[in-house]
Amino acid sequence: MWMQNRKELKNILSVLAFMMLLGVFCQPTVFAEGKGKQKPKKRLSDRVYLGGYFGLQFGTVTDVLLAPLAGYRLTPRLMAGGGFKYEFYQENAPYFKYSTHMYGPNLFIRYLFLKSFSNILPVKFNGGLFAQAEYEALNMDHSYFGIPGQDNNGRFWMNSWFLGGGYHQPIGRRSAVNLLFLFYLGNREYTPYSNPVIRVEFGF
Repeated sequence: MWMQNRKELKNILSVLAFMMLLGVFCQPTVFAEGKGKQKPKKRLSDRVYLGGYFGLQFGTVTDVLLAPLAGYRLTPRLMAGGGFKYEFYQENAPYFKYSTHMYGPNLFIRYLFLKSFSNILPVKFNGGLFAQAEYEALNMDHSYFGIPGQDNNGRFWMNSWFLGGGYHQPIGRRSAVNLLFLFYLGNREYTPYSNPVIRVEFGF
């Protein structure tokens, strides 16, 4: 378990380092666009955010995840939105064979409390930090995620709340990469999540 956690931490740090490097290399482009030019008026399309995240794993355990999302910038720092998640999960071990589908909608609200590290550090670095709260309704299979005292046939909806935040790295005028760390607030015994829930999200 310790080695597995160490490997996961190493992967997270590698992703974070890569995103910071993106910030350094993309910095001149992002700042150059605003030099000497009057800022254009915001259009409706400038307030709309489209993106999502995905995951792929094949082998003894197959896990395919697709999660598109859309958001609307209520202010330059505050965004609200929602999306839909679909996941196919399959275990094909000699002692256990199982496959299931999980799907459902989610809603989130996100606040960019640090727009750029350049605001607090004497360096040009446009990465920032945000806080996020999220609600998800996930349809799952009773036979795999059964709860004692309930009928373990058919499917059921699990309502989940998440709270956390992440690192926001612009890579262009509209596009960005976000690294999220969210914590599931609920009974961890009957959920597909383990804390923290880590995502790499792409958006524009």
